[in-house]
Amino acid sequence: MAEEKNQDLYSAFAIMEQGGPVKDFTYTPIPLRPDEVEIKIAACGVCHSDLHQQNNDWRIAKYPLVVGHEIIGHVINVGSEVSELKKGQRVGVGPQTGNCGNCSECHRGQQQFCPTKDKSYNSATGNDKQPMTYGGFAEKIRVKAAWVFPIPDGLPTNQAAPLLCAGVTTWTPFVRYGVTIGSKVGIVGLGGLGHVGLQFAVKMGCDTYAISTSPSKAEEAKGYGAGFINSKEAKDLEAHKGSFDFLLSTISANGVNWNQYLDLLRPDGKLCMVGLPGDFSVSPGKIVCRRLTVCGSYLANNQEIRDMLKFCAAHDITAAVEVLPMTAENCNVALAKIHNNSVRYRMVLERTTL
Repeated sequence: MAEEKNQDLYSAFAIMEQGGPVKDFTYTPIPLRPDEVEIKIAACGVCHSDLHQQNNDWRIAKYPLVVGHEIIGHVINVGSEVSELKKGQRVGVGPQTGNCGNCSECHRGQQQFCPTKDKSYNSATGNDKQPMTYGGFAEKIRVKAAWVFPIPDGLPTNQAAPLLCAGVTTWTPFVRYGVTIGSKVGIVGLGGLGHVGLQFAVKMGCDTYAISTSPSKAEEAKGYGAGFINSKEAKDLEAHKGSFDFLLSTISANGVNWNQYLDLLRPDGKLCMVGLPGDFSVSPGKIVCRRLTVCGSYLANNQEIRDMLKFCAAHDITAAVEVLPMTAENCNVALAKIHNNSVRYRMVLERTTL
């Protein structure tokens, strides 16, 4: 049986200590379980959260740490209970790789809030040889088939890899908070998340604007079919005051004047956060007087991820990427570029020895 075989070492790239560099790393994977598939990795996107984990900013990282949760590859081995995936199939894996199936969140179909969910890396396994889950900075990965998603043929591997995180993160708010054709939508921040969210809003038929402090991004927003608002220009803000149905904030900067964004919302408008600023303060009076909603969004359930990938394939939505061969050196280069904010817009590490 497949799950009883293949005890070979996996090669990977790991962070060995807090704040340390990525280094070559090998480990013995847990034997393939009946409900899992084994994937040979073709590409892995690099997310800002990987940098946070490298530095243990959230105080949860366990080392050695193999990061990477925007994974695309091909199935090379299938557990005995898996029927929906086949060898050779191109598939993707995102930040979540399992859920308990028994809690109230799982029962209501919101598996992303399962308190004991597994993640693609840094989740305890209970196995001495592989004590934690290890992510996509590697040659292979073994994952529960329920959290492995077929990648539609129309999506190129490198450009599609970031959709497993950036796509998931920006798609779900539109679904959850009722954004529809004709809604006036603003994407605050035209970066790694924002440029994907902007495409979703445009292709959904929304009246869409990129809102940014960088006037140089106006032409880029236009290229995606959106308008542009320079948030440093009072006249730009005034022209759109009280008119937006929905604002999606992708920024994580501190010291932001959030009240100016609330002023853009019409009564019953929503400001949804998917960026994680260290500080956040708004005027309760602005919220109360126009019945505004300040909300957030976290990952997606299983079906939402499938729907997102289908929508991307149907509307030719991909991420703008910089691609490097996956080596220890380039893992460090990619993380440094994210730290320096010098990426436009997502880094992808590609395995060239497929």
